[in-house]
Amino acid sequence: MLKRINPIQVRLGMFVEAIDGEWIGQPFWRSRFLLDNVNDMRSLKLSGVRSVTINTEAGVDTVNALPGKTRRIASSAQVTRALRTIEKSKPLIEAMFNDARLGNGVPIGGARQVVVQIAACMTDSARALIEVTRLRRRDEYTFLHSIAVTALMVHFGRSLKINEEAIQTLAMGGLLHDIGKIKTPLSILNKTGSLSDEEMAKIREHPQHSFEILSRQRDMPEIVLDICLHHHERIDGRGYPQGLFGNQISMPVRIASICDVYDALTSTRPYKKAWKPADAGKFMVQQEGQFDHKLLKQFFFCLSRCDL
Repeated sequence: MLKRINPIQVRLGMFVEAIDGEWIGQPFWRSRFLLDNVNDMRSLKLSGVRSVTINTEAGVDTVNALPGKTRRIASSAQVTRALRTIEKSKPLIEAMFNDARLGNGVPIGGARQVVVQIAACMTDSARALIEVTRLRRRDEYTFLHSIAVTALMVHFGRSLKINEEAIQTLAMGGLLHDIGKIKTPLSILNKTGSLSDEEMAKIREHPQHSFEILSRQRDMPEIVLDICLHHHERIDGRGYPQGLFGNQISMPVRIASICDVYDALTSTRPYKKAWKPADAGKFMVQQEGQFDHKLLKQFFFCLSRCDL
């Protein structure tokens, strides 16, 4: 749906269809584009144009889907902090993944540094950080998914009143849970169509690969290894790789699996569009036997507190 708005209302994630008036000095002033750059957003707000037409089906809207409820919008300062956090984290995460590709251990110091940066950002810029990670390109999916899951685990852990030291260990599990995908062919990870049984089997090897890679590091916390190996287990025993059942699945793993699936559903993937948070929540609640439903209820309550 197209909507005409005042330029002061624009925010990251909007898809601009048209700009009413001159916007001199901007190379894309006649183009349709996704507003995913904080500098472009600021320029548009200060440009003096009369109005901006956005496409709410291709990008975010000015309000959320709930009638009568205004969606909280991250401030420019919060968005700037979120973007800086991601830019600082990117080289550290790339270095960890490159070390893993070379068969080396993953330095725990680098992982802790990323977690500390994300946890600090989540203290006052939670909405901005999650929104920015959702503006990912296909080639950035694994990198930004790791950041988003880390952020969600920090937010959820704090809502559960877990102490900050334990939260940072949980978050490290979120950061590294998919590192084993470095051994999965890109042709499978980026496939837009349905996966064959053989390709799905390859995908399901990544938890074991993650565990093996991280086990090379002697000081890697057991909780992190537990999350990496078991985040695709299910309460009903139909998960993988070990088919754990009920209480065999630890609390950290239950938390990680909820955050992992929620971010995957609300993100654009090679084979699907991003789901709205409300649709993702409805779907997850309907999955009998997959999640700890008491925790799931707490998760969506904590998200609703800040409209994530």
